[in-house]
Amino acid sequence: MNTDSIDTTASQKKIMTVKGLISSQDMGMTLPHEHIMVDFIGADKVSKHRYNASEVVTVMLPYLIDIKNRGVQSFVECTPMYLGRDVNILLELSNLTGLHILTNTGQYKEPFLPKETFACLAEELANQWIREYEEGIDGTGIKPGFIKTAVNPHDLDPLQEKIIAAAAMTSKHTGLTIATHTGNSEAVMKILDTLERYEVSPEKWIFVHAQNHQNPNCLIDAARRGAWIEFGGIKLGRVMEVA
Repeated sequence: MNTDSIDTTASQKKIMTVKGLISSQDMGMTLPHEHIMVDFIGADKVSKHRYNASEVVTVMLPYLIDIKNRGVQSFVECTPMYLGRDVNILLELSNLTGLHILTNTGQYKEPFLPKETFACLAEELANQWIREYEEGIDGTGIKPGFIKTAVNPHDLDPLQEKIIAAAAMTSKHTGLTIATHTGNSEAVMKILDTLERYEVSPEKWIFVHAQNHQNPNCLIDAARRGAWIEFGGIKLGRVMEVA
């Protein structure tokens, strides 16, 4: 998984975790797409008052200790803003387990977006996400290690085009990789076209939940363009022939 946040040299790239920068060589075995907590109540209702942070830590800690004992060293937490992202919980779990935990900037998709996202320009969204990278999230000083976005499983609508454009601007400014919840989507090539229009390499994009895509040629085409392909689950089934 390519989550490089700062390019230095080919042999010494850096990753931004909730505790700060580490060498990419220190990532070790990594779970690339996980969630500590997600709240789908909606952007207008999501709040830290809806859960007890201490209880979240208590419930999740044994699972993280278990994966650490199994050899996992890094944990990529993919819950974006307005969906229950709480970086203080991630920092506490990182301190308690010794796991390298990454959080993100960026936004999901409708109906889990605030009203402001519908009205603002892509540049305004990008400036908000860049500010999180430069100053930290919610006044914590904790910085994102990647950009999380999402699209619906059909052609990109104007709102999703705007969010992908904002992600491209953010990536170009910060070096952060973009992970897009894409799944069974016909939007893949349009996402890559948008990134390239903003002079962002396809190598800075992860096709998330690609196991749901029904056209293997699309996966190959995306990989040939340089994108990363993430399978959120692998199970036995019919083997598809690739033309």
